[in-house]
Amino acid sequence: MSFYSRNGLKRSFHKVEFDCSVDTANRPVLMIGNHFSWWDGFIAYRLNDLCLRKKFHIMMLEEQLETRMFLNKAGAFSIKRGSRSVVESLQYASALLHDGENLVVVYPRGAISSIHRRPVRFEKGVERIIAGASDRLMILFYVALPDWYSEKKPRLTVRVIEYGVRERSATDLEETYNMFLDECITRQIPL
Repeated sequence: MSFYSRNGLKRSFHKVEFDCSVDTANRPVLMIGNHFSWWDGFIAYRLNDLCLRKKFHIMMLEEQLETRMFLNKAGAFSIKRGSRSVVESLQYASALLHDGENLVVVYPRGAISSIHRRPVRFEKGVERIIAGASDRLMILFYVALPDWYSEKKPRLTVRVIEYGVRERSATDLEETYNMFLDECITRQIPL
């Protein structure tokens, strides 16, 4: 997966820039990102390889994972909306977040959506994952933004920040993520 993520991103994007300077030493990490494309899991995987160096886990919709079962070997696990197994998937994610070596990636919208659709609305599961996770949990937000400018392939900019608020309510997570997304978009616009 490291090879595929690195080379796939290199082939599909003109340039990929990662802005990540967080210290995740011996803390479990929940990473929350925007879900705008098929590449998102590979972007998160590459970000982990370059900056976080954790054991990678990613939550995917069951219907998407069923058509890409090879992703199970790369840490993907499923969640099926509207079924009883949702609780099991959320509990599994929380259990992973008791080990300081683990990273769990979730996309709180629950489905791929246009990067232009804002604000991002979080599904309820994120708060349940956090409630069952370790007290040492580190929450990271990441935003990946493509821009073409005058190139045939887009440039991809990925920015990461730590969510440092202790309240950790769904409302506060959502508001803070959307403020970070707006800030990333503003920084993306050339002067």
